[in-house]
Amino acid sequence: MIEPRRFSRLRLAAFDAVERVTVLLGARRFYRWRYLSAERLGVREHILRIPGLPPALQGITIAHLSDIHAGPFLSGADLAAVVSLIEQRRPDFVCWTGDYVTHGVEDVLPVLPDLRRCVGQRGTFAVFGNHDYKLRREWEIVAALEPDGWHFLRNRSKTVEVDGSTVAFAGIEDPEEGKVIDVDAALELVGAADVVIGLCHGPRGAPAFAGHPAAHVHAVLSGHTHGSQVDLPFLRDLGPPHPGLRVELGGTTVFVARGLGVVGLPLRTGAPAEVSFVTLQSGPESDQNLSDAG
Repeated sequence: MIEPRRFSRLRLAAFDAVERVTVLLGARRFYRWRYLSAERLGVREHILRIPGLPPALQGITIAHLSDIHAGPFLSGADLAAVVSLIEQRRPDFVCWTGDYVTHGVEDVLPVLPDLRRCVGQRGTFAVFGNHDYKLRREWEIVAALEPDGWHFLRNRSKTVEVDGSTVAFAGIEDPEEGKVIDVDAALELVGAADVVIGLCHGPRGAPAFAGHPAAHVHAVLSGHTHGSQVDLPFLRDLGPPHPGLRVELGGTTVFVARGLGVVGLPLRTGAPAEVSFVTLQSGPESDQNLSDAG
């Protein structure tokens, strides 16, 4: 388990004061207009090339979403552009990598109608982030979304067969706040021929997937860093370290989403709110593409 980041009481009080003032000044409306409107929402396209990819999996698309941080700056209907994008693109799979709430599980309740519509045609998979464990009520999020087809991968995997080939999604609890983090259990049922996608909220948990002796994890989807959120000197250091949007760990590619929401300040600089799409294609691992739109 990775040691959680802990701020002093004074710094937390300062964050709280800034949050309260900005909310009174209309921070939520500003954030929705500035970062989540259809015209401003970022769309990032990744290609994951896998040698020997079965033909049935060629072109399979995974939408990756993270860190909505429902609460003071994002609430009901603010994800309308995200919902519209997912419904328009109709990805095969949708993966969520945690931090659905900011302060507590009540934050996510107004956003549930939008989350219920952000699902994949073949499956929807999710893990929890550090914020989601407040008062250990994350099970309420599970109860609210599992009936709509969400699969929360709590140190376990789920396989999906596509015309005789298999994609396996393996998720672990948050490396900072999860009580038990068990990569062995998450990969226990993964087959040697499966295309394996790991889900872990914090990218610092990715090496455990990449270096696992029992399975070849082709990619790990993470969030947590917000892409530094405010990517400026000093301010970027207030958040968790951001290793980059795409990191190669041997034969495992780690995709780190900038996420959709924010904490502390309703601002993003050099790190737009975005939805990522990962498309599987056959080819050499060295031939990787990355593009932005929006």
